Amino acid sequence: MMGQCVFVEFDCVFHVLYIRACYTRFSMSIKIVNVPKIIFFGDSLTQLGWSYEGGWLSILANNFVRRLDVIGRGYSGYNTRMCRPLLPTLFPTEQSLQDCQFFVIFLGANDVSTAEQHVPVDEYEANLIWMVRYLQNMGVPPDRIMLISLPPVDEAKWGAHQLSEGKPLTRELRHYPIYVKACAQASLSTGAHFLNLHDAMIAQQNWVDMLSDGLHFSRKGSEFVAHILTAVFEDRLATRCPVLFPDWKQIDKERPEQTIYTSLP
Repeated sequence: MMGQCVFVEFDCVFHVLYIRACYTRFSMSIKIVNVPKIIFFGDSLTQLGWSYEGGWLSILANNFVRRLDVIGRGYSGYNTRMCRPLLPTLFPTEQSLQDCQFFVIFLGANDVSTAEQHVPVDEYEANLIWMVRYLQNMGVPPDRIMLISLPPVDEAKWGAHQLSEGKPLTRELRHYPIYVKACAQASLSTGAHFLNLHDAMIAQQNWVDMLSDGLHFSRKGSEFVAHILTAVFEDRLATRCPVLFPDWKQIDKERPEQTIYTSLP
């Protein structure tokens, strides 16, 4: 029994020493890669960005797989007044925004409501400007910040949805253009990029089919949004965000760390 115990103890010591040796070997040459990311901050349109119908974020993430991490921070029902104190809570330091290649603010669909979520257009614009300025103060350059306008609403479909729940109509398409203009003005005032999703959708034939319930994106709408954003990011990030790590067939099978580490910038 004593001989067996000594053997087990020796075996454990051997493995500990072996692990330490391996750790030392790899830690001497290891390189850290910080994966670039795009952050989306918004309301239910962003929260539903990972669902099937509203899955524009998941489509976007697939389009940039192994190049970028797509991060969605969406909060159903929130307007810019609610999101203004939320932004510094989620991103309190420059470190929390490290490696952010684009920060996208996608708000307005609740601000334009005529019900309790309503935010006057002047305040809406001021809130967007404040958020962009906050991000700039946290080290995000203005050319890496984007404001997306609210999309249009299908009054008939959304109205029917609300009536089925015993609620009055809270959104009218005629109110939308002034919020689109305010979003564009906030972009102009801060130097942030602006994407006029409202006009881009309305310009499409049968645009109402892009909305599942009149307010949120259908699968067709999600594909449309993802297509536009993919083109925007490909144009601006192609040189900054190449594919990370080589194809597995190119990796040294005996010493994979050599191929992996030397592939990093």
